[in-house]
Amino acid sequence: MRASLPLLAAALLAGCGADRPRTDAREPAADTAAAPAAAPAPADSAASPAAWQLAPREGVTLRGGEALTVETGPHVVLWRQGQEPVRPPYTIRARMQKLHGRLHEGYGIVWGGQSLDGPESGQRYSYFLVRGDGSFLIRRRAGADIPVVRPWTTDPAIRRDTEEGGRPNELEVRVAADSVSFLVNGRQVARVGAAEVDGAGIPGVRIAHQVQLQLGGFAVEPGAAQAGARR
Repeated sequence: MRASLPLLAAALLAGCGADRPRTDAREPAADTAAAPAAAPAPADSAASPAAWQLAPREGVTLRGGEALTVETGPHVVLWRQGQEPVRPPYTIRARMQKLHGRLHEGYGIVWGGQSLDGPESGQRYSYFLVRGDGSFLIRRRAGADIPVVRPWTTDPAIRRDTEEGGRPNELEVRVAADSVSFLVNGRQVARVGAAEVDGAGIPGVRIAHQVQLQLGGFAVEPGAAQAGARR
């Protein structure tokens, strides 16, 4: 009987040891892999200063962002790097907002450009401008000759400057084979015969001197849909 006591004690100790938690146990590893970040929305390439050529090159500052910011000393013409001449029919669109500048300094769209990177005396283009008093101008340049096609004319479609500054205007020029139509904020403000202005050439924008302006949504598309009647 005495000989069985050590065996009984050993058995009890073994049983207790079986109930002890294992100190080398490991919790299952959590899945810590982060979900892939969403790809950023593609930036508007026209908002990069490197996307543009300009004349003149001196006295003008370009800054990138959600839109291209242009600050002029002299007036300037800008067009896209590598832009090939386009032939009618085509449409040019741009959204422009003057941040600083005098009421009567205009901005707008250029088309039919030739020799833009040379001296102004050899440049050729037509242009459509609006300004802060709610008026528009259509003009063409052939070197030193800059005849007026339509003088400054007030139209309610053009958003005027306020005390807080300029408001954005959506500009559109539709160049067809027989005519050119001009729209501001979706409304036609003028239409002229194709012979009165340029047709084929480089499209771009023009901004008057001593102006700070944001440019966005610049696009050149084939085709020139018929503009709606003036409202």
